[in-house]
Amino acid sequence: MAKAQQIGIVVVPGSWGSIRCSFHSLIALLVAILLAGAVYFSRDSAGPLYEDRTTLRKLRDDDSLSQCNLFSGKWVFDNKSYPLYKEKECTFMSDQLACQKFGRTDLSYQQWRWQPHHCDLPRFNATALLERLRHKRLVFVGDSLNRGQWVSMVCLVETAIPPKLKSMHTNGSLITFKATEYNASIEFYWAPLLVESNSDDPVAHRLPDRIVRAQSIEKHAKFWTDADILVFNSYLWWRRSNMKVLWGSFQDSDGIYKEIEMLRSYEMAMKTWSDWLEIHVNRSKTQLFFTSMSPTHERAEEWGNSRDQNCYNETEPILKEGYSGNGSDPKMMRIVEAAIDELKARGLKVQMINITQLTEYRKEGHPSIYRKQWDPLTEEQISKPTSYADCIHWCLPGVPDTMDITTTTPSQGGQKARERYCDPADNTGKAEAAVREQYRATLRNATQGGGGGGRAAVYAFAAKGVAKTAPLMDLTSSPLFKGCDLFSGAWVYDNESYPIYRDSECKFMHDDLACEKYGRKDLNYQHWRWQPHACSLPRRFDAKALLDRLRGKRLVFVGDSVNRNQWVSMVCLLESAITDPKSKFKHNNGSLYSFKATEYNATIDFYWAPLLVESSADNPSRHYSEDRIIRIDSIEKHARHWSGADILVFNSYAWWRLPTLKVLAQDWGMPSVQNCLNETDPVTQKGYHGSSTDPILMSILEREISNLKSRGLEVHLLNITQLTEYRKDAHPSIYRKQWRPLPKEKLSNPSSYSDCTHWCLPGVPDVWNELLHAYILYNSYIRDSS
Repeated sequence: MAKAQQIGIVVVPGSWGSIRCSFHSLIALLVAILLAGAVYFSRDSAGPLYEDRTTLRKLRDDDSLSQCNLFSGKWVFDNKSYPLYKEKECTFMSDQLACQKFGRTDLSYQQWRWQPHHCDLPRFNATALLERLRHKRLVFVGDSLNRGQWVSMVCLVETAIPPKLKSMHTNGSLITFKATEYNASIEFYWAPLLVESNSDDPVAHRLPDRIVRAQSIEKHAKFWTDADILVFNSYLWWRRSNMKVLWGSFQDSDGIYKEIEMLRSYEMAMKTWSDWLEIHVNRSKTQLFFTSMSPTHERAEEWGNSRDQNCYNETEPILKEGYSGNGSDPKMMRIVEAAIDELKARGLKVQMINITQLTEYRKEGHPSIYRKQWDPLTEEQISKPTSYADCIHWCLPGVPDTMDITTTTPSQGGQKARERYCDPADNTGKAEAAVREQYRATLRNATQGGGGGGRAAVYAFAAKGVAKTAPLMDLTSSPLFKGCDLFSGAWVYDNESYPIYRDSECKFMHDDLACEKYGRKDLNYQHWRWQPHACSLPRRFDAKALLDRLRGKRLVFVGDSVNRNQWVSMVCLLESAITDPKSKFKHNNGSLYSFKATEYNATIDFYWAPLLVESSADNPSRHYSEDRIIRIDSIEKHARHWSGADILVFNSYAWWRLPTLKVLAQDWGMPSVQNCLNETDPVTQKGYHGSSTDPILMSILEREISNLKSRGLEVHLLNITQLTEYRKDAHPSIYRKQWRPLPKEKLSNPSSYSDCTHWCLPGVPDVWNELLHAYILYNSYIRDSS
């Protein structure tokens, strides 16, 4: 088990949001319960994966489900969203369930979505689930139907895992799928009657004389004693009027055999199962589920067809609401419920995943004749397909993917979350409003997923171009600052204390920020200190103290080039305190840039995600495109790279202000044809506010942060907008590396290529990091985790 960790999330305003995940599967009710109520960064990774109040019996009363009965609904044909994966794309598909591979041509069974009457289900989120399973074992225990559910789970999550980071291993009755990047195992253990039986061989178990040791479960249980999540089922193999029960071992010739009525023997087995759970389960660690019976469709007369027919050639679900055939036995499930109730009375929670009614309707979802036949078919069988049609198991993709149920959050307003694409390039009129709406959706999408684990100390950092009204969350409660508004102040010229480091001394300086190196002579921009009106920041950035606080931790900046600007600043500020060159190094891996202070085992990373969610601009080098496209509902591609961080600093703003973000000199009283070129002094007008910021976008951010707070997750907005507004003098302008040769027309008009977006270093981003430095050093969440 991973040690519980604390995570600091810092949002640098721009676009941040909530992952709108979606679950539609027999896996999904299980997944929903695992993730329901779980905020991405706010759960203790050593604690339960869900809250006990979300048990099946309380699902309908949970406020987050809006009183919705998840099990009352209907199947809706949806060929846009389904299937959730392609059969041939699942590396570990079972031939028993691969109906398309074995000749089935009507594929509509893959395209039905379960729709509760009074709410919607969000979309399955593989990465969020894998994050919740990090360092954990999820084990399905039972018969071939539970194995089908396990295969479905593997198919659903493996799409989020690179080929070299996943594997499958079989060891007798135990089959293990491993997601190595997450150190997560999803396993299936063959125990069709849960207790010991003569059908325990995972291959050779078709015996006419079925025998159970109803009071013996240890032979199986030793394989899943230490699991974090256990999903049981046992129904199909009990379907006979009587069961032969053995007292003694199979090796003991003196054993006592007795024929016992099936329900009584099932009750005995369930008591053995529940007694073992009560004694052996780690109640602070292991989560327990029991999947209700999955009906068969072997008698077509039950739904109005010929007596001699079954599921063979069926292509449509049963539409009659409340339909119930004879392929399920409610008496058996009442025995399970009684055992679960007794466990609850003894202080152990087991949640029932009630998929029975959902599956009753799906007579067309079985393999029928479209599966691998393990034994050669006889001529008689071939002439009568109904005689060997499999009306018990389920095709994949199919019902096992679309029976696990969750609910949407109230903020979704009953709307089904769909993957949406938008082009935010038009920034006027209705298009501007649309961009703001997509921005709002992005913020929701980055905060509504599961995974990550850990208690959160959450911050929000506002870069240039964010709202002026965002409140300081909690740093002002520190005795050091005594309620002072750190963001209300003035820039003071201070050439004794500033700059904190020299451009030429920072080993990891970026050429697009090294203004002095590229010819800037007036260096006054390096000598300004931010002075709050009613208090003072710590007079000197304490690199060693911050490194000590970051010892064994990972600080990650996520966002665009302005956030990368701040990351470079942080690296320059810290590396001066590391005297041994061998104790510091930088490494790039695609979108992830890492600075490592080996003496402290501290990592300061930057991850390129300019719009936070997935977009066509995600390449860290080649991202300039007029046709910019974003995937509002997709953040997992990025999030897996920073899900284990201790402190997260987000920003996203400039890339939403398209086609261009212009800085106009007329904003501060100069001719409109000019910009920051040749500016050498800050704006001195108190409360100055230019036209390059959009308060509406940032009010959207504030509302999302407020929504997160109401759900138990604190995000602290470090509002540096106003203090940055004054600094028209501190941009690189023309004093930076030009990555492409400049044409003559630009060379003749320097303002045409002046960079008035980023910031020279040393300079303004050092002050942002002084604020972040104060947050980290004086915030109890970070301090307590040291």
